[in-house]
Amino acid sequence: MFADIDFDHSEVVEEMKKWGVWVAQELGLNGFRLDAIKHINDQFIESFLYGVRQVLGKEFYSVGEYWKKDLSSLESYLANVKYETDLFDVPLHYNMYQASQSDRKYDMRNLFTDALISHHPDLAVTFVDNHDSQRGSSLESQVKDWFKPLAYGLILLTQKGYPCIFYGDYYGVGGKESPHRLTLEILLDARQKYAFGNQVNYFNHPNTIGFVWQGDEFHPDSGVALLISNGEDGDKIMNVGTAHAGEVWHEITGNRPEEVTIDAEGNGKFLVHGGKLAVWVKKI
Repeated sequence: MFADIDFDHSEVVEEMKKWGVWVAQELGLNGFRLDAIKHINDQFIESFLYGVRQVLGKEFYSVGEYWKKDLSSLESYLANVKYETDLFDVPLHYNMYQASQSDRKYDMRNLFTDALISHHPDLAVTFVDNHDSQRGSSLESQVKDWFKPLAYGLILLTQKGYPCIFYGDYYGVGGKESPHRLTLEILLDARQKYAFGNQVNYFNHPNTIGFVWQGDEFHPDSGVALLISNGEDGDKIMNVGTAHAGEVWHEITGNRPEEVTIDAEGNGKFLVHGGKLAVWVKKI
């Protein structure tokens, strides 16, 4: 720890590549998480990952933690390393943090604004919180508990990005059980079973936004509608496709007790309580 390594030295670079291959093979890894890469020579990261993949295959994965909240810094870094690694979507994290701090004053239509997921979705690893954002950290920016289910609904059910769940939000921190685990399990199950087909966004209200997956023929009973609200109780007419006409949908997180019948055009009037998320699927 705290030892400087000269990544401009060719022998050091070659030795690090050998080490990367060795540790991946020894531990059976299929990817790396690269920590604090803004403090490491950009050219080394590019060369290191290229060299490792020359041996382990081009599918060997990499995600880097480049902790900058502005999109331009992340885009510059990606260009510098020739897009050899994905990055954690720190700007999106800060959008969600700000939304959790601002309650209904935050315009929910801006949640994905200037986030990596909106500009480079194939390179964005989305997350709500991590170990660095916790209270007492130098990077403290912990998303408030009331907003976490909404935030996880967004990243786990949207089509873009590669969502990542924080250990503490699933297993708990400091010996305390997480209050979010059940919701996370519901969302993970919904992603696996229902999130197929075409996604249509409804980011058209400052306090109530949502999207639908319309499902496809290859996954029976697929299709899901998500609504989140940071204000009052809300509703939104969203189209899940004519293939669902006549179906009855219900909400699976316990947020709403009602049922919604899809009309002949594929529309349903979906509901959400204020400050909550609602996840609607076909009732079987």
